[in-house]
Amino acid sequence: MAGRHGRWSSQRRFSWRRWARRLPAVGVTGVVVAVLLGAGLASAAWLSSGGGTGTARGGQALAPTTTAVAGTAITANLLYPGTSGDVKVTVNNPNVYPVTVSSVTANGTVTAAGGTGACTTTGVSLATATPGTAIPANSAATLTLANAASMTSASENGCQNATFTIPVTVAITSA
Repeated sequence: MAGRHGRWSSQRRFSWRRWARRLPAVGVTGVVVAVLLGAGLASAAWLSSGGGTGTARGGQALAPTTTAVAGTAITANLLYPGTSGDVKVTVNNPNVYPVTVSSVTANGTVTAAGGTGACTTTGVSLATATPGTAIPANSAATLTLANAASMTSASENGCQNATFTIPVTVAITSA
């Protein structure tokens, strides 16, 4: 029996030696497994879901304003009965987002100032223009509407040298 005990004892020592050599690898593996399990538990503890409602509020579009360009800048070429001329209009965008000018149309009676005499019947009209000009948020742009104004032969003689004011409506869309 002593022989068996010795053999058992040497195998046992061999097992402990082998175990002792593998201890660092087993320890590292154990730590990695523990960290992953801990992370999974921590993650599970912090992940959740639920239902409910969210709200958002839409802003209100502000109407653009227009300003006629002063003096001789109104037309690039002079109006005579039977001719057309360019019209310049400054469009102000008071919105906090960019817009595109989709149309400019006449809106009211054309008036004249500074002519050689009475100019009650101006004979001036404005053709609808669709410029498609982009205007940045809170900005203004001066549009040149090519050949948009025209004068008929109904214009009075006193309209010579007059500056014509053409009321317009400007339609915009968000860009």
